[in-house]
Amino acid sequence: MAGIVEKHLDRREWYADSQRAFACRFHRDDCFAGGIGLITFTGLKEPETVETPEGPLCIADRGIQWLELVPENGHFAVTAMFREGQLFQQYIDITLRNRVAENGDAVFDDLLLDVVILRDGTPRIVDREELEEALAGGIVTREQYELALRTAETVAEVFSRDRETIERKLQEYRELFTM
Repeated sequence: MAGIVEKHLDRREWYADSQRAFACRFHRDDCFAGGIGLITFTGLKEPETVETPEGPLCIADRGIQWLELVPENGHFAVTAMFREGQLFQQYIDITLRNRVAENGDAVFDDLLLDVVILRDGTPRIVDREELEEALAGGIVTREQYELALRTAETVAEVFSRDRETIERKLQEYRELFTM
């Protein structure tokens, strides 16, 4: 049974055998305040492909970039994936707690529930069964369970309603690292 896991902005807990570049910074504007990081994969033993409702999707390979956003006051962390400068996937971890340093580096506690934005922009809440198992097993409290559900529903609603603005801001944030 999965538990609450601490994750880092640079995703050091994943792809330990990959070559990648990472940069981060603290950013504040009218839409976001927190840590922003950019991971650029320069080499992997083999591409990482996941199954989606739309078929297999390569999420990590040479040249793919992951823009990571961890708000200082929020219960989520966004991974926006880019191939050749084009946004192709958004994955939002629902979090119990986010900690953002002055330099933008961040750590968050993954609360098991996630929101995936499908290629057509439709948000889908995933991994609900993991969260329910964690509640039944005493790994998360009823309050944490309810926080995760409320946050996921809010994230799905906001991403659905403000899709164009969010996608434009993600491109802007990625460009912060290419100047």
